[in-house]
Amino acid sequence: MPRSSAYLVVFAFAVSLLCAPAFGRDAARDLRKMKGFTIIDAAAVKKVAKGDAAGKKTVLLDNGVAFEVDFLLLDPLPLTDVIVFAKPFPKELREKFKNLPEQLLYEYKLLIDNEAYDARPVR
Repeated sequence: MPRSSAYLVVFAFAVSLLCAPAFGRDAARDLRKMKGFTIIDAAAVKKVAKGDAAGKKTVLLDNGVAFEVDFLLLDPLPLTDVIVFAKPFPKELREKFKNLPEQLLYEYKLLIDNEAYDARPVR
């Protein structure tokens, strides 16, 4: 291997070692936001449609379930894995609004391309 290539390999390895802890801290910070959530479904993206409001998009999963997502800047590719998380709202709120459909008594998040997004189920 030429000498300049060896230096390039060593430099790339050193940079990857320095960047790895930063990615770990970001992942831990994101996971803290997931406290109390439970995985309720795993599917793949079938289609993404533009929502009626700015920045909102509807993500249709291959199992037929659809979610409205805010701030989804880039459309995920079809067949991208999606993990669906849910967390019930506090008991006081659920008791106060007993007549709401069950899916509205939960807070939802979608994990798409290693990013967690707030979501709402679409009927």
